[in-house]
Amino acid sequence: MPSETPAYPLRAIYFNLTNRCNLQCRHCWLAPPLATVKHKGSSRPAFTEGLGLEAAAAAVDQAMPLGLTSVKLTGGEPFLRTDIFAFIDLFHRRGLAIDIETNATLIDKTAAERLSGYPIRSISTSIDSTDAKWHDGFRGAKGAWAKTTEGIGHLVAQGLRPQIIMALGRANKDQIEAVTRLAVRLGAGSLKINPITPISGGAKMHQQEETLAVDDLLTLARWVAGGLQPHSAIPVIFSLPIVFAPLKQLIADASPWCAIHNILGIVENGDISFCGIQCVEKKLVMGNINTHAIAELWRDNALLNRMRELVPKCLEGICARCFFKKRCLGYCRACAYHQDEKLTGPYWLCQQAFDMGLFPEARCLY
Repeated sequence: MPSETPAYPLRAIYFNLTNRCNLQCRHCWLAPPLATVKHKGSSRPAFTEGLGLEAAAAAVDQAMPLGLTSVKLTGGEPFLRTDIFAFIDLFHRRGLAIDIETNATLIDKTAAERLSGYPIRSISTSIDSTDAKWHDGFRGAKGAWAKTTEGIGHLVAQGLRPQIIMALGRANKDQIEAVTRLAVRLGAGSLKINPITPISGGAKMHQQEETLAVDDLLTLARWVAGGLQPHSAIPVIFSLPIVFAPLKQLIADASPWCAIHNILGIVENGDISFCGIQCVEKKLVMGNINTHAIAELWRDNALLNRMRELVPKCLEGICARCFFKKRCLGYCRACAYHQDEKLTGPYWLCQQAFDMGLFPEARCLY
């Protein structure tokens, strides 16, 4: 008999294939020296990661009857794995949509050609400024800007149009329009602007007032939607909770929300949690794919079931009052937990906006 469809389908698994990286990005969830590895030339170090191909295959095979349709490959830098294409081939043969997050510095012509042989759904990479020196300083590696733009060039030459992600802080807020023009010139498919969140390295930047205040973020988001996007040749997405989205964006259903009810994150040692937050929050580790069956964990894990019970029903602060709470689910529960070890706490940006009188009253339930 076919298995019963679960109340909460497991739609996606985020695989952090390695916690190592050839960059030292200031806002990264992974703090140096754990995340950093010296890398010279085109040779790649041969890592022995706890996340093996057979265990990943078992995980997706168990997850597919639960509704699995996609995987995201991230890290660290996934292309530091010498067996990266074995993973891509595995997931392709299972018929899963594949999303890849990479800094693109290791994508040469050969890698781009191999990627073009698969129906990759999306590839995203990061450029934070048109000023190469500033970008290199933020990403912690000399020559990073040049290598990333070169990697993008190889991808575009093979018909792959990556999304460029811009980590937005106080120092590069005036670069949005210039980065948009650069993204168009490079052949990117879209630009996504991600305000730096107060997690791990981003938390330090937040404490040092290197991130943008909420009122500045909302002002910039309105300008992007009304002033920049209409004149851009590619989509420009400013990542904010859906409650701040203009009506046109709401109708188009183009705003992001937390997918915590339908994803699992598996990091390089096989540990399982909501989305990869276990990199910095060990209390949220639910098990390990080397010792736990995904299907049983998805059904029986106490933390998962507690989260389902609490979110969005028991969200706190302004999130409890928000008209979109059942759709948004509090935007990023990982960030909320990182702040006060509560899955139900309000998303920091929304709560600050409310406290400042900037939260749209028409989108409050009471």
